[in-house]
Amino acid sequence: MQISLEELQKVARAYRAQQKGTAPLEPVPAPFVACEETDQQLAREVAQLLTQTPDVREARMEEATKEPLPAKIIAASIMRRVIADKMSQ
Repeated sequence: MQISLEELQKVARAYRAQQKGTAPLEPVPAPFVACEETDQQLAREVAQLLTQTPDVREARMEEATKEPLPAKIIAASIMRRVIADKMSQ
């Protein structure tokens, strides 16, 4: 599975935009907005992690469920997990 650097940057921007949409329950500092260079670095790191991930998830999912999931849903789940893991480090 290959994902372009541009697509990963779109995911990072969409993630940040989604985070701004919810009202905080208590006062919090303004969110940190990374510069474009940081976005590119994050996208490269995520792309590198994705290239190292074995491409066998679809087969596993088909075994686990009676109805196979579309590859797009599986890919989106993998990307969300990788990005969440990277941001929690």
